[in-house]
Amino acid sequence: AMLKEVTKNFEKRAIGKVCDISNKECVNKLFNEIKEDFGTIHVLVNNAAVNTADYIEQIKEEDLDRVIKINILGYVYTTMAALPLMKKTGYGRLIYINSGSGLKASAGLPLYSSAKYFNRGFAISAALEAGKYNITSNSICPSDVYPEEDAGTGKDMSAKSWTNESLLRISMEKEGVNTLKELMKKRIETNPMKRDCKKGDVASLALFLASDKAGFINGQSIGLNGGSLPY
Repeated sequence: AMLKEVTKNFEKRAIGKVCDISNKECVNKLFNEIKEDFGTIHVLVNNAAVNTADYIEQIKEEDLDRVIKINILGYVYTTMAALPLMKKTGYGRLIYINSGSGLKASAGLPLYSSAKYFNRGFAISAALEAGKYNITSNSICPSDVYPEEDAGTGKDMSAKSWTNESLLRISMEKEGVNTLKELMKKRIETNPMKRDCKKGDVASLALFLASDKAGFINGQSIGLNGGSLPY
């Protein structure tokens, strides 16, 4: 349903496809189809991830497996598949949607934080290797993105992470609050700009990094947090 919604206004310029990025064969098949449909790829935005929350002694084997496969291997496989196409055309933008937890590790998020640190290092390595081909590689590290109410429908457009009960429980424990609303209020109050990060903030920065105007920005981990985590 989401793919149809995204692509319906773009006619033949956009094609929705489904891919399990934890499966290398599936990723390679997708990029072969991209090559057939478009000839090359100019921009890769690595955004897919799972968020697991638990203290180290409570880590579940299945959570460890999911984080490694999706948050780590998924980013590696897609980058490996994109680079040959980008090198051939002499142009490319690798954009990794990271997290504030990739700039500063968080108690209760050992798997998620570790994966985000890996992704930052991987993005920097890609920048150093691919820069000579006019390919840039950067990470966007947003702070918490909370649920928003859609102005048109009035529905609660929940940020998916906050449907994770373990993440919500641990976050509330650390802040000494009892509800998501209280958590949002407390964290927003401590932010220098007195607001949270919006989905539009992340999208706007990704669009800029994908543009020619960002052609000399390479190997950077850009904090998107209103100054709550100067870096």
